[in-house]
Amino acid sequence: MSNLLKVWLRKNNLTEDPTDYMAVVSGMGSKNLNDIINEIMKDGTENDRSTIMGIVTRFQQKAIEMVLSGHSVNTGMIYMRPVIKGSFRGKIWNPEQHSIYVAINQGMQLRQEISETRVDFLAEEPDSMEINSITNKVTGATDGTLTKGRTAELKGTTIKIEGIDPACGISFKNTTTGDIIKLPADAIVINEPSRLLIELPVDIESGEYELILTSQFTKSNILLKSPRSTSFSVPVIIS
Repeated sequence: MSNLLKVWLRKNNLTEDPTDYMAVVSGMGSKNLNDIINEIMKDGTENDRSTIMGIVTRFQQKAIEMVLSGHSVNTGMIYMRPVIKGSFRGKIWNPEQHSIYVAINQGMQLRQEISETRVDFLAEEPDSMEINSITNKVTGATDGTLTKGRTAELKGTTIKIEGIDPACGISFKNTTTGDIIKLPADAIVINEPSRLLIELPVDIESGEYELILTSQFTKSNILLKSPRSTSFSVPVIIS
């Protein structure tokens, strides 16, 4: 079965050409390791769920250990290699200036699947809805690290929370457990089309989350019949 990507056409506001569009992948939500194993179980396998989880978890841990020991790791799907960022004027490591980064590129298996993937154009997107940045208002960090019980600022396009559908709001989905925590309405301190200020729960468990924004808002002030959702491009880390 070939892969299929559904995409919206979005007007390119960087040019004056009215026929110039960009293709934007229609968000299908996020999947975690548990979701992948669920799909493997549906396809049928001689192994039970705990066995598959154990093998995959060990595989991931060994790949991490290898790349962080200086190896270039090729899994077939991705190619990873360690990189040191920052300039040195001596043999002293300064965490404020230097960092370890793992560069990840497409592997041969992924390249092959990409070449066989079809694209289905839906229509012109009514209003783009996108989270462009998240800022920790305590530390000033913009790398997705947030502080529980404190405020964070979201900037983007058409991100105002509006609508009577119960799904509307901001949620945090734990990438490990899949548990979803929805912020209460009064935790959204500022609610504007291009800027939100939110207060994180004090009792939220530390960990990695997908930030999901759901709304019926449009630039025309005519609410959508059904809410739509968007997620920040990378997971956020709450501590």
